[in-house]
Amino acid sequence: MMNIINYNLYLDFDTEKFTYTCHEKITLEGNEEKLILNSIGHKIKRLAVNGVIRGFKEYKNEQEIVVDGIITSKTQVDIDFTGEIPEKLEGIYLARTPDGFMITTQFEPTGARKFIPCIDNPSYKATFDITIKIDGGLDAVSNMPVETIKEIDGKKEVKFMQTPRMSTYLLYLGIGHFDRKTKKLEDGKEIGLVAPRGRLTQSDYPLEIAKKSIGFYEDYFNIKYPLPKEDLISVPEFAAGAMENWGAITFREIYLNVDSSTSTSVKRSIADVIAHELAHQWFGDLVTMKWWDDLWLNESFATFMSYKAVDKLYPDYDMFSDFLISETSGALAGDSLVNSHPIQVDVKSPDDIAQIFDEISYGKGGSILRMINSFVTDDVFRKGLNLYLENFKYKNAEGSDLWEFIGKVSDLPVREVMESFIKRPGYPYIDASIVDGKLLLKQSRFFLNGKTQKVTWKIPLTLKYENSIKSLIFDASEMIIEDTDKFLKLNDDEAGFYRVLYSDELLKSLVNNLKKLSDRDLWGIANDYYSFLISGKINLNSYLDVIKALSDENRLMVDQEIAGELFILNLILTNNEKLHNFTVELLKNKLDMLGSKEENEEINKSILRGMISYRLAILDHDYAAKIAENINNITSMDPDLRSSVLTAYAIIKNDFDGLHKMLNDFNNDEDKIKVIQAMSWLSGDKNYENVSRLIENHEIKQQDSIRFYTNASMNPEAREYIYENFEDIIYGIQKVFQGSGYASRVVEVAVPFIGLNHLNAIEEKLKGMEFSEISRGIKKGLEYLSIYSELISRSRQ
Repeated sequence: MMNIINYNLYLDFDTEKFTYTCHEKITLEGNEEKLILNSIGHKIKRLAVNGVIRGFKEYKNEQEIVVDGIITSKTQVDIDFTGEIPEKLEGIYLARTPDGFMITTQFEPTGARKFIPCIDNPSYKATFDITIKIDGGLDAVSNMPVETIKEIDGKKEVKFMQTPRMSTYLLYLGIGHFDRKTKKLEDGKEIGLVAPRGRLTQSDYPLEIAKKSIGFYEDYFNIKYPLPKEDLISVPEFAAGAMENWGAITFREIYLNVDSSTSTSVKRSIADVIAHELAHQWFGDLVTMKWWDDLWLNESFATFMSYKAVDKLYPDYDMFSDFLISETSGALAGDSLVNSHPIQVDVKSPDDIAQIFDEISYGKGGSILRMINSFVTDDVFRKGLNLYLENFKYKNAEGSDLWEFIGKVSDLPVREVMESFIKRPGYPYIDASIVDGKLLLKQSRFFLNGKTQKVTWKIPLTLKYENSIKSLIFDASEMIIEDTDKFLKLNDDEAGFYRVLYSDELLKSLVNNLKKLSDRDLWGIANDYYSFLISGKINLNSYLDVIKALSDENRLMVDQEIAGELFILNLILTNNEKLHNFTVELLKNKLDMLGSKEENEEINKSILRGMISYRLAILDHDYAAKIAENINNITSMDPDLRSSVLTAYAIIKNDFDGLHKMLNDFNNDEDKIKVIQAMSWLSGDKNYENVSRLIENHEIKQQDSIRFYTNASMNPEAREYIYENFEDIIYGIQKVFQGSGYASRVVEVAVPFIGLNHLNAIEEKLKGMEFSEISRGIKKGLEYLSIYSELISRSRQ
């Protein structure tokens, strides 16, 4: 295989026209019949190989240029070209602030080819030398520290130190007027916080998280952070939440701006997101997947490790309870669809890549790693991981390499377990019953549409007894457990990626012993039985009986799960009076129990209070009318309760102008997002058109427009508007977010709600607008719609 040694880039930026010229030198070695470079949108003026001008052919559909002639031995390719800097959120792009601009980059998965001609493939690692010419008053940041700054022709020439060998998608360049503050690591290396001028947070919280996380990872991986610096860079318009560019991590502003308006849940999210991207500096950057079919390993590993890091550093954050709610729950839901995909999926095109940045790659992958970590123990997991990272640093690896190392250290069938969960879609549910005094277990594939399929997984099964935990491998279609004395439940602490449906006898025993179970055990029962209701395996009355028993335990994470389940059910079963009354009464009782916020109260208590208040504002008109009166005190009230008051105000007053003023008055991104979310609960097409105009003229950030459309699709008052304008909405999102998969996710979330009154027509509408990047979202959205429609039909019987 051809080996890329180095990219040497000299870029001259015009910040009036937002264009750039580049002289690029690519040094490579190896014999190839033809050199193929990825390139999009460049005007190539000259291309030479070892000093000899070569012709080339452009293939725009393939995003390639093919250089004439054979490449032999060590070769230098020189390319002179120009490029443009658009306002799309991929490649090199322009992100505007109210009083300025920032040139920034986002290259994962295939955006580097929009910046420079290159071999835009993660397995082709190279070093990068970057020198740029910019206006004298501007600043610049990249993966490595600045080596020299010179004045040339009235401009500033900035040369960065050479990077280590890395993949193209990890390259970063940022240009603008920046503020920066720093902290030192124990070894003297610098962590920087970088933001457009005037937008740098006064809080040291992000830097503290970063410093502690790096220390945790250095210890856990037994490998020092390898670069001379790490910058956390705030980007005003950003499609991704954050991106792990090596040494220059980029974030949406909300994840680096901390002040008195930051809610408890967002503060915890900030810690998680920073720790996630820093985990990538080892797992993804230092050791990189060979190809995108192992993307899940990058993302799932960073997902799992970020929770592990923050849980260790900030025990009060109760991270692994949040892991189940934020990661495992969505993964179990998405992977119960016929239109799910294996964790390890065949990737052929950029459109394929965009659609697998989803709950399977992140949530299921992270949950499977948690299961393996529990199965082999953390010490063994860590030893295997250390060997893997040491063996493949600065190289590329595959998922199978990691299983081999962990398997060797553990002497357990790690590879066999992993392959049964990653190479095919779906997961098992276990039917548990008592037969002749013994525990009979049967495993099948679980589908949310109620169907089953006889498939056998190699399940690391745990059985929880009153005084012990038993572990074994369940790898047959059926299994009998002789010991049932003092048996409580399967799947201790919900470490396993499977569901359990108990017989009436076992369920009764389970409910009678809830006090002997952990919060995570109870969460698992609630989550499983919600899915069994949706799939038709139990009816609404049976579900509500289980939920009532679980709710009576007053466990915070369980109440958070229950509140979320009941909220979605009410948005699907909009005319079910029994469900509505049950939900409102339960939520009111919980809110009364939580009381007013106390100093130094549990984090989950603060989060739960805000979550219940928000959902109650939507479901109960009287409660909404009561709290809407607090709108004049919005800036001085508890940040955890602001979303509920803003939403109540939108529902009761239906005042677009008032919300618009608040959108402009708020400085904090989190508060602005809360206003946008509240706008989705307005009523009347005129109001929705007004919000759409705010999106078009960028008063609402492009990155935040998705939040309005997904929330509005759930609002029964707004569904018809979203349905009628769906083509324009999705094409608008695709234009801005192309390559990110966001358009597909909006389709997946919106279709199950906006289609409830258009069961026949919506499929035809979607056929007329299908393009490859939303194909998976269409299939999943229509499947959810069919499932919700069946649930509505059953509830009327």
